[in-house]
Amino acid sequence: MILLETRNIKKSFGDVQILKDVSMNVEKGEVISILGPSGSGKTTFLRCLAMLETIDSGEISYLGEKAATTHTDPSGTARAVYAKGKELKKIKSYFGLVFQNFNLFPHYTVMQNLTDAPIHVQGVSREEAVKRAEHLLERIGMTDRAGHYPSQLSGGQQQRVAIARALCMEPQILFFDEPTSALDPELTAEILKLLKGLAAEKMTMVIVTHEIDFARAVSDRVIFMDGGVIVEQGAPKDVIDNPSNERTRAFLKKMQEI
Repeated sequence: MILLETRNIKKSFGDVQILKDVSMNVEKGEVISILGPSGSGKTTFLRCLAMLETIDSGEISYLGEKAATTHTDPSGTARAVYAKGKELKKIKSYFGLVFQNFNLFPHYTVMQNLTDAPIHVQGVSREEAVKRAEHLLERIGMTDRAGHYPSQLSGGQQQRVAIARALCMEPQILFFDEPTSALDPELTAEILKLLKGLAAEKMTMVIVTHEIDFARAVSDRVIFMDGGVIVEQGAPKDVIDNPSNERTRAFLKKMQEI
């Protein structure tokens, strides 16, 4: 079952074209890691999928429902048109996004961070939201931190809460933008262990990451982006261990030297 389908995504900032013609499908239960050098377009692509950025043209569909399509005006100019109102709100409920810098509400406790969106966005009862949150806090080993504020947590704990907050919305697919880049090695291992657990449970995930070993271990498919296009994609053993494209080989060699 295809959860997410993108076709011919293009995105520019001013005169600089960041995404040139990107197409990708994501199957239910699939874990996809997106690798690439800085400036390759991978984070912009993820932000477009999460609708934090609008595409210039192309198509984005979730569960067969079109979030964005391309219309061509009488002058021949193609531009993206997004779904409206309730339809777009419904489509946005299909995914969750975890940022590299946590983005927790600093004035909310951990429990409030987890329950706010289910109550005010999804309209679930407070009782149900708290039940979801308690289950997730137990799962990430942070039941005793429910009343703490983000400033009272370590970076790794904040990122675990951010992941739990996304899961509290019960999304079909989770996006991660460099989920370990703001963490030291010990805390990175903590988060990668949690993501591996989600992968084992067949949570559908698209992860922008620079953690090559993690991508190899957890991914069903690895995508290498450079220059605003998908250069190469396939199983980790092919893309990471035996890349066919010279740009992929050069990137991986450079990463091994860091």
